[in-house]
Amino acid sequence: MSTLPQPDFLQNALTPNPFDDVDESTWLDVIHKMDEVYSKLIADEIELEKKNAELEQAYRELQNTHEVLKRTQQQLLHSEKMASLGQLVAGVAHELNNPISFVLGNAHALSRYCGRLQTYLAAVHAHAPDEHLQALRQSLRIDHLLEDLPSLIDGTLEGAQRTSDIVHGLKRFSAVDTEEMAFLSLVDVIDRALHWVQKGVVSSCQVHWQGAADVQVWGNAAHLQQVLMNLLQNAFDATRTAKAGQIWLSLTADDKHAQIVVRDNGHGILAEHVVRVFDPFFTTKPVGQGTGLGLSISYGIVEQHKGQLSVRNHPEGGAEFCLRLPLRQA
Repeated sequence: MSTLPQPDFLQNALTPNPFDDVDESTWLDVIHKMDEVYSKLIADEIELEKKNAELEQAYRELQNTHEVLKRTQQQLLHSEKMASLGQLVAGVAHELNNPISFVLGNAHALSRYCGRLQTYLAAVHAHAPDEHLQALRQSLRIDHLLEDLPSLIDGTLEGAQRTSDIVHGLKRFSAVDTEEMAFLSLVDVIDRALHWVQKGVVSSCQVHWQGAADVQVWGNAAHLQQVLMNLLQNAFDATRTAKAGQIWLSLTADDKHAQIVVRDNGHGILAEHVVRVFDPFFTTKPVGQGTGLGLSISYGIVEQHKGQLSVRNHPEGGAEFCLRLPLRQA
């Protein structure tokens, strides 16, 4: 005879409860432990929220510090440029003096010519006799004056334009640079840097400049010009004690990179100083003759342009700086 299956509720009722034998004190201990765990969870959550708030505050402070560092870097860059510009003042004064003197001399000549023309035209308007006019024309050298006027005017305009170009170049160099990047010719950048540095130094040093026809890179022309000016200025400073100062400046290119090398025939760099030349505020120049920031800032500029700036002592003597930049197509 088969046994009928029992309903679920009857089976559950007949199944012994494993917690029936647990006394009340054990339950109280369990409830107490659960309260402790819950309290710990609440405390941990409060602590986590506190840590999150501290992290957010630290992140905001880090952002503010980063902005301050960026502004400080820009100010240091501008300060170093102003220091370089200060070294060029004597050369710039000489550069401006030539066209200004030319304009001034021509202006005095034009003023004299104006007086002669006024005298001659006054006689013409007074209907003086032809004989008197002819004699006056010869004595005032009117024919020579008329032949000389175009040359004087052209020379004056040329001198004024040269002065304007110099002033414009100085304004562009001394202005705080933007971060604008563009395709640029390294030959133009090197020519401008060499021009300004040579105007600011009193030296018989001979520069051997050999460059490629046209090498273009992506970058900031003013920043790269400052790097080249710094390297060239250091090279001129290094050759002051040489009997016959020599500087070699070259620009070459391969499939991916352009390379600028600036070498001098000075005493070179001490071995223990080679690894420190790009450190901020490190300088081997006498006090008051160097900020120690030029090469450090130059190194940072080159890194921003995805390039490399290195230094070594050349086997034949003197220091050699090598600047590598990715080409336009790279």
